[in-house]
Amino acid sequence: MRSKLHRFIPVVAVLWCAQLALGCKCQMSLSSCDEAATSNVVFIGTVESIEPKFLSRWNLMAPSSLRSLNAAYIEAQQHPSVANLERLKQVYLKMFPDLQLPDEKAEKDHMAAKTASDVTSSFYAALDRGIRVRFHVKTMFKHEDDDDDDKEETELDVWNPFGDCGFDFQTGETYLVYANMEESSDYIFTGSCTRTRRLSDAGDDLAYLFFYKNHREESSRLEGFTTSDAKRQSDFDPMHMPAGVASPVADVVIELRSDHSVRYAQPDPNGRFVFDGLSEGDYRVSAFAAGYPMYRQLLAGPRPIEIKEESCAHQILLVPIPPSK
Repeated sequence: MRSKLHRFIPVVAVLWCAQLALGCKCQMSLSSCDEAATSNVVFIGTVESIEPKFLSRWNLMAPSSLRSLNAAYIEAQQHPSVANLERLKQVYLKMFPDLQLPDEKAEKDHMAAKTASDVTSSFYAALDRGIRVRFHVKTMFKHEDDDDDDKEETELDVWNPFGDCGFDFQTGETYLVYANMEESSDYIFTGSCTRTRRLSDAGDDLAYLFFYKNHREESSRLEGFTTSDAKRQSDFDPMHMPAGVASPVADVVIELRSDHSVRYAQPDPNGRFVFDGLSEGDYRVSAFAAGYPMYRQLLAGPRPIEIKEESCAHQILLVPIPPSK
């Protein structure tokens, strides 16, 4: 009996099970600089609505609603009739009052559905793009499809996949969103494999985006790591930017020098260092022992690096572990 009923579980229950059971494998994990370069749309926005509301993680699912849907689906399958089919349609509409079909053909197919399977198929069509998240835009950093540079969009719809590949948005919360667009359409989409995140967690990204928006000619970034492991220098992949490296060396001073300026940074405990607000030019990066400039002990470099305008540069510095004080 259990296996027989399992065949009748409709799409909604399947979607919820998939959301809980499936993981999402991301092809890339980019730095904020690279993510901004590869995204079509980057903005800060507050979530005004999530549709369908029923599929939002934060809209607590009522088990009775799913039971009603399952019962209506089974009834329409086992005892086909106009009344049972209409009841199934009404249950769907009650659970998803904000569900929108993608076009007129899909709407006609839904209205003309003659079987429970047809109703489910039209439901799939309505959910094809995932969850629609409407944002009130606070700050637009990038919108490649905007023909009017002076135009400021205030509302923007972004589509988000179901399950682990979708980002966990909440109504009323504010986010930094990295999104892309389908060619020749206004379909904008994001997901958990981007650097989209709550604004409260986006400090590093916002530092870069400040220069990107306000000082484009000085918006290049140099990001790198200091490590005592020579293997890390050869196998570094900027398409999968880590939060840290093996054998990090944090107790050093990084110098970035050009013919017209010199700047300093200290790596964090993961060995990561960042220089923002760079203009195009030739630079030299070096690592000195702690205590610099009072004590001038060069540990690595100077290594030449050419930085292009509006670019993302990366460096791994092989640094010997500084002697104990």
